[in-house]
Amino acid sequence: MKRAIHLFPSFHSLEKIQEIRKYYDPLSDKIPPHITLVFPFNSCISQNDILDHVESVAECISPFSLTLRDVTGFAGECLFLNVKNGNDFIIQLHDELYKGILAPFRNHHFTYTPHITLGRLDNKRDYIRAVERYKDWEEVFHTVVKEVVVEEIDVDDVSNIIGRMPLNGQSFNLDN
Repeated sequence: MKRAIHLFPSFHSLEKIQEIRKYYDPLSDKIPPHITLVFPFNSCISQNDILDHVESVAECISPFSLTLRDVTGFAGECLFLNVKNGNDFIIQLHDELYKGILAPFRNHHFTYTPHITLGRLDNKRDYIRAVERYKDWEEVFHTVVKEVVVEEIDVDDVSNIIGRMPLNGQSFNLDN
């Protein structure tokens, strides 16, 4: 079973993000705009064990403010909408989720950078144009993150939510 763990931020003007994704991201019709906490992994770990693990992490983190703005290119093929506020909370969630039963799935060969993927472009010229087009995009997106979402990914890459875990802890509240 292929699974992943995300934040699905909700913004007043989410359609602005989705408009860009529809043009540049082949997954735009398969999964809503999201910040990946645990990247897609194949495992036969039971659904209950994964949900219990995510719940144990989520109950230690309080809801937090999130701000995204500025579009940048990444790795010569991706467009990212960058996290400007809330980064520390997201990184803490990422790190905690990759402990315990999910530790074997962590890739230690890259630095985790929270973002929403706006596009994946195979063509170098299209990538350069997209980065140039959105380099001065001034949209700012604010919300409060209140839950972590666990999904299963079907054979057509469609996201199916199997669990929503509320953030309701105090341990890692960095605002206090």
